[in-house]
Amino acid sequence: MKSTVSNSKLASLWKGKGLSTGARNSAGRLQRKRSAENAARLKTAHVTYVFRHLSTLLENGVSLPKALATLSEEQATEGYRSMLESLRKRLENGESFSAALGHYPGTFDAVLISHVKVGERAGNLGESLRHLAEHREKAGKLKGEIIKKLAYPAMLVIAGSAIITFLLTYVVPVFQETYSNAKVPLPAITQALIAVGVFARKYLLFAAAGVFLLVFAVRQLRRNTDFAARMDEAILNLPGVGPWLRDVALLQMMEVLGELLNAGFTLAEALGEAAESVTNRSGKQRVRELQRAVVRGERFSREMERHSTFFPPMVSQLVIIGEQTGRLTRSTRHICDHLRAEIERKANVFVAAIEPILTISLAAAVAAVLMAIYLPMFDMINTVGK
Repeated sequence: MKSTVSNSKLASLWKGKGLSTGARNSAGRLQRKRSAENAARLKTAHVTYVFRHLSTLLENGVSLPKALATLSEEQATEGYRSMLESLRKRLENGESFSAALGHYPGTFDAVLISHVKVGERAGNLGESLRHLAEHREKAGKLKGEIIKKLAYPAMLVIAGSAIITFLLTYVVPVFQETYSNAKVPLPAITQALIAVGVFARKYLLFAAAGVFLLVFAVRQLRRNTDFAARMDEAILNLPGVGPWLRDVALLQMMEVLGELLNAGFTLAEALGEAAESVTNRSGKQRVRELQRAVVRGERFSREMERHSTFFPPMVSQLVIIGEQTGRLTRSTRHICDHLRAEIERKANVFVAAIEPILTISLAAAVAAVLMAIYLPMFDMINTVGK
């Protein structure tokens, strides 16, 4: 049975009464194999590792099947050795590398496969894989730096919330009972804290369930493209975080655009693929509008100026220079460098501003709880002393 048979056809053949037991078993095995391939998913770091080492072997004259066989023998690829072997066997059976990668959509997206396909046509697959690996390494490094910078504020929020919740739900009730038995008058701050604790104990689970339902509802609503685009547009308009997220979306677009232009794509084709790489739905729509304008014959830079809320003047000006000099690919590299620096700078500014605020807020909250607990205790000690 040919590999081009779809899963739906396999299912219908499986149920067909005219097939023999052997044919049914064969169809079942092929269907399970397809399902396993669709479910397979490698981490970005693993894909980068594979492409980096394949490019090194290919650029030194090793054939692609032999390069895959060599790479599958490495100890570092033990977790996905079967995928590499499957790719090698498909190549030996006459499939192209891009077609073989297409059997693993969970790992290799359409933009990556298009880039590989262009490298195959141009005869420089090794160079294309090296560019893809470098692109992914830069993206991973930037993501790692951002996560590292935001890790401490996130830990402060989690630790602070856990401490306050513990004090309100377990510590405060103990002292409340003690003060109640001693008939000590409670100051306003203690009464307020007790009320908050009672509310938290009664409704904490309901609040958690409400948050879960809200997240679930938003995820369901975001399946609607228009709602998701409006929501993402509102996020981009938020003060502080909005421009930062806009730069992230622009970087996603420009990285793919530059790579595809360098690989030989036309501007309209590259914009179509670049739009799919943008995770922000509003930004994705803007890029698609750019593509439609370029297809109509509009100038790329002029159309970007019409969307000045999404494309800042610095980016538009660099694109204008790239068009005038005929070096648009080079301009996209400069834009990517500029956006990476801006994203990192804004992350540093955000962390520098939020860290002292979170630290002071956490200290003030803990101090308020301790004050509410110990003020009645001082009154009780004074009463006993008298």
